[in-house]
Amino acid sequence: MQSLARLRGVGFNALALAVGILAGLGLIAVIGGNLRLATISLLLSPISSTYGFAEIFVRVTVLLIMGLGIALGLRAGLWNVGAEGQYIVGSVMAIAAAFYLTSVPPLLRIVLMMLAGAAGGLIWMVVPAVLKARFGANEIIVTLLLNLIASNFLLYALDGPIRGKASFGYLISDILPPELRIPKILPQTRLGLGIVIAAGLVVVFYLLTERTSFGLQVRTVGRNLQAARYAGIRIPRIIMLTLLLSGAMAGLAGAVHVSGVIFTLDPGYPSGYGFIAIIVAMLGGASVIGTTIAAVVISYFVVGAEAMQSAAGVPFALVYTIEGIILFSLAAGQYLMTIRKK
Repeated sequence: MQSLARLRGVGFNALALAVGILAGLGLIAVIGGNLRLATISLLLSPISSTYGFAEIFVRVTVLLIMGLGIALGLRAGLWNVGAEGQYIVGSVMAIAAAFYLTSVPPLLRIVLMMLAGAAGGLIWMVVPAVLKARFGANEIIVTLLLNLIASNFLLYALDGPIRGKASFGYLISDILPPELRIPKILPQTRLGLGIVIAAGLVVVFYLLTERTSFGLQVRTVGRNLQAARYAGIRIPRIIMLTLLLSGAMAGLAGAVHVSGVIFTLDPGYPSGYGFIAIIVAMLGGASVIGTTIAAVVISYFVVGAEAMQSAAGVPFALVYTIEGIILFSLAAGQYLMTIRKK
């Protein structure tokens, strides 16, 4: 019965993804774009070159790390809509650690950059976690509003603590030197060892969610609060730990991305990854394996959409429109599944 429910969930999610893609192609046809060229670019560009293939896993690295944290929250019935802000703060903290811990050897400093990024995301989640656990506040609203504060925190940091010595008056940090960058796996591409970190976290989160009492308690809280109380589960504690871990993962994703791909920060750094990661977690059914597969699928289409933009002259805003349609379709699918259960 459980296998049938999972299969039905996969079917709903696959349908949501297909609806988003077809709607996007339909919009291209409406605005007079080259539909044939757009379709070819969307589907084939990501696998037509080594660089394009590597770019898929550059996106997978960020979306998977974030998505695992968001999926954990979804298992507990919690929505972390502030992953984008936590990602920004984690990136700022990583850059700060790189340029302030000058007495630390480079290899150890990279490790400390990752820890600083995770700590930044965790700290950014403290207020929503406390408000939710202690007062029952809506974590969706609180985490979403903190995204706006994070963007301003980035501007403050670029104008002060991490402002580059060679910025020439612009709000930009110095570029990370080669010894403070995550090493590359494939030459002439942007794919680095961050993907190994993401793969390791998949194993850790699988064991955490499927093989520990904490994972069982998270699932129980998400499915039935009354049953959780009856079982003696300390619900506020589970809410706190789940949200804090979700924030730490988003912060770590920012640290990995800035130290392995971008190497510098500027006002245009916010990327939208935090919102795409919500789609990844939902598409994966909030499971570790499902989220991993969804991260690869979504990354494939993100890279294809970027190629489609340049090849077929499609506005990049349309990419976000497609993502929004997918998210709406996923939400509708989840609602329909809930109705069927009742």
